[in-house]
Amino acid sequence: MPEPRRRVLNAAIACFAAKGYAATTIADIEEAAGLSVGAGGTYRHFASKQAILEAVIDAAVNVSDDEIAPPSHDIEAVAHDMLDYMRTDMMRIYLRDLDGFPEQRKRINDRTINTSYRVVAERIAENNPDIDAEAAAAVILGSLINFRVNEALIGDDANGVNRDRFITTWAAIYR
Repeated sequence: MPEPRRRVLNAAIACFAAKGYAATTIADIEEAAGLSVGAGGTYRHFASKQAILEAVIDAAVNVSDDEIAPPSHDIEAVAHDMLDYMRTDMMRIYLRDLDGFPEQRKRINDRTINTSYRVVAERIAENNPDIDAEAAAAVILGSLINFRVNEALIGDDANGVNRDRFITTWAAIYR
């Protein structure tokens, strides 16, 4: 991906997360990307603000299963990787802005949420054939998602514990 296009996408994510899709202007994105405001640099890469949003969603969903649910025996590293994948800025966009874009919301649901539950359930079933792997995946992933949602909605200290404490305890329960 060309560097200016990547800068526009990263700037759009930051602007959409901070102000919301509706309140963000192309000028906001250009300024945040370090482009000349009003010079048309954004339109060299994207036809519209909606096309930028669609490209943001593309970047979130066009990843391997291993990026969504990393394989590893180091459960704490997996939790960190999964929380990193569930970026707070993308969570804010998902929760606040995608009601008006149901196709984009469905793409995220289908690819990232459903995939993470499926992959984790498969891994649990391999090692624990006597457990309801789908329910276990829901418990395990639900707590990670809730941690990130609280950060997205309220702030970094919304959960009352920092990320390292959360993951250490989460991994101890998971084991």
